[in-house]
Amino acid sequence: LDQCTREQEFKSIFFSLCYFHACVAERRKFGPQGWNRKYPFNIGDLTISVNVLYNYLEANSQVPWEDLRYLFGEIMYGGHITDDWDRRLCRTYLEEYMQPNQFDRKLALAPGFVIPSNLDYQGYHRYIDEMLPPESPVHYGLHPNAEIEFLTVASDNLFRTLLELQSRDSINREGAPQTE
Repeated sequence: LDQCTREQEFKSIFFSLCYFHACVAERRKFGPQGWNRKYPFNIGDLTISVNVLYNYLEANSQVPWEDLRYLFGEIMYGGHITDDWDRRLCRTYLEEYMQPNQFDRKLALAPGFVIPSNLDYQGYHRYIDEMLPPESPVHYGLHPNAEIEFLTVASDNLFRTLLELQSRDSINREGAPQTE
């Protein structure tokens, strides 16, 4: 967090970038409602994006918003994305989460969750623990009913796994018709 000479800008954009990463990664759990295809977003995407952010802030006197959004949305994360609608969604997330007014604590990433001021590592953890609203599909731009599908799929997988764990003998004994 302290590596960049433009500490306030770096920390603010880094926080937005982490929130963006969490959103694109968590949208996957909603299946085709989240993304039209399955994409392998991972921590490596975030790590390389932070390195690019650092390099761009060190090399430019002004924050190159368009360049950063393009690099993150079309190359770093967008390199995984093959569907045009998904690419559009990724760009929209970045347009919403990376704006010049975020330095003034005016940009809300979620309802009641604005980008915090310049904090240390522990301060960010405390802020997230205290201020991050409960998870909801609405935070990802989805309808609240998207959670119903997610929970249905999760419970189906749980019961399928439980059935697979049962021994064949117990299934045959319990399910076999009794003849006397």
